[in-house]
Amino acid sequence: MPDEQGDSRGEARQSFYARQLLIDSARTAFQQLAAILKNATLYPEAHPYLLTAADKFRGKIEELLVERKEVAFYLVGGELFFEKISVPIDQVLSLLLEQFTTRDVGGVVFTPGLTSGELIRFAGLMNKEPAYLTGQGGIHTVIVKEGIQHIVLHNVVLVEKETGIDLKAGKKRGSEVFKDAVDTVQEMVQAMHLGQLSSARKVNSVVQTMVDSILDNRDALMGLTGLKMHDEYTFAHSVNTSILAASLGTFLSFDKPKIAALGMAGLMHDIGKTTVPLEIINKPGKLTDEEWNEMKRHPVEGALVLVDNPGVSKLAMVAAFEHHQHGGARGYPQVSIQHERHPFSQIVALADAYEALTAARVYYSSQMPPDQSIRILIKNRGITSDPVLLKAFINMVGIFPIGTLLKLDTGEIGLVMHQTRDLMRPRVLILTRFDGSEKEAGQDVSLLETTGGRYRRSLVGTIDPNTTKIDVKQYLG
Repeated sequence: MPDEQGDSRGEARQSFYARQLLIDSARTAFQQLAAILKNATLYPEAHPYLLTAADKFRGKIEELLVERKEVAFYLVGGELFFEKISVPIDQVLSLLLEQFTTRDVGGVVFTPGLTSGELIRFAGLMNKEPAYLTGQGGIHTVIVKEGIQHIVLHNVVLVEKETGIDLKAGKKRGSEVFKDAVDTVQEMVQAMHLGQLSSARKVNSVVQTMVDSILDNRDALMGLTGLKMHDEYTFAHSVNTSILAASLGTFLSFDKPKIAALGMAGLMHDIGKTTVPLEIINKPGKLTDEEWNEMKRHPVEGALVLVDNPGVSKLAMVAAFEHHQHGGARGYPQVSIQHERHPFSQIVALADAYEALTAARVYYSSQMPPDQSIRILIKNRGITSDPVLLKAFINMVGIFPIGTLLKLDTGEIGLVMHQTRDLMRPRVLILTRFDGSEKEAGQDVSLLETTGGRYRRSLVGTIDPNTTKIDVKQYLG
């Protein structure tokens, strides 16, 4: 176990840092491309400044080509993507994105053999007026005529609605996957109350389906974790924790078996609570010392339950035992030998804490806003959670998670559908009818979109769906 623990911790950190380094390299490359286009408006093609800028960019492209056959950038809804990774942009880059999209360029791909001369000619063409390029057959036609062979352009990408895609492919919708998982946890808990052992095969099947759904569209399933179910909180909490833990595994580029193990660990982390009396689990007030001691037994009880179930991953048993065993004074269970928690236990604990903070239980009148929950997690970083894992988790869920209603400075109401590299500027669905029809025919926009270097829309606050009677569920899953 120690070797496996060290490998997993190293993989989590390496995946996160490698991702950040790749984002930095991609951003630097696009900034260098912006410099070439700017210099092309100031200097002739043979000028040293322009040649130097082109050589720097070409060097960066060659660096990125070491591990890939091409270097591809895509522009979608005001966002810049390197391959499938969102890249943060500033005002200079936002103007460059506008310059590209107004010339019907939604993607630019650089291939081996790229020359500085091609870059400079390409920059000159991109600085031509859109009307001129249209008259010549479009930028795509013009670069071919100019003999630019190692720069390939793609048309502007339209953001497609995902409605119906899963059904056409014969896959379950996210809402169906979520409901199946909640039903399975409920059956498992009821079986344990009757002294029976639930089918590990069925639980594994549900986890595999969840993982497939997360790998296919992480945002769609994560959005459902924000729909707090008052009457099924105990069961939904385990499913939400599982989804968040497995999603963080995909964000950190873990392989599928590790993601599935995380999903199972999240689903089973609180199984020990089946041994705790329901009146303690559902008590609305503060627990007495005796009741708290009873509650603190659930990690040990959970590990004992899982150790006897051969169909459940041993990592699930470890996470069940360790998920409350942080370094704070209230961490439990206490052990005589100091040890560092397994990285999967830390991930499950992080997902569990966030989900619990944002939950609306039967006896709560309201739930904590997600941004306030993030502040609490940050305040306790290094005590209850690993700072590296916490940063990755926040980058994944955002400050305003999927399903959050935002009030925009345009007077519009937007529903968060996806995160972007700027945590304060997610992609939103503009709501106008509030009857669910916008999911198919509505306007899906990024708050990163600019006009003349200024943001088209900015958020001014969040909206509680309960006070507006907006049914967010009809837009998710």
